[in-house]
Amino acid sequence: MDGSQPVRITRDGDHQVVHLPSGVSAPADAVVRQEGDRLIIERAGPSRRQRLLERLATLEPIEEDFAPISDLPLGPVRF
Repeated sequence: MDGSQPVRITRDGDHQVVHLPSGVSAPADAVVRQEGDRLIIERAGPSRRQRLLERLATLEPIEEDFAPISDLPLGPVRF
């Protein structure tokens, strides 16, 4: 078997809703395409986490020294 599971598709006004089975999740940013009789749902692009990691990888390291903080709180701080 190819790992596929049956889904239920219902109508909500002009839209169709795909009910995913328990244990199956779709990415938050997804695209859907139809190939013949198949509907394919896949990630739209890199995740937000992946985009952040890619951006951070392009930044130069910070070389400057920061002065010590002399007025640290004496105890826990509640916000």
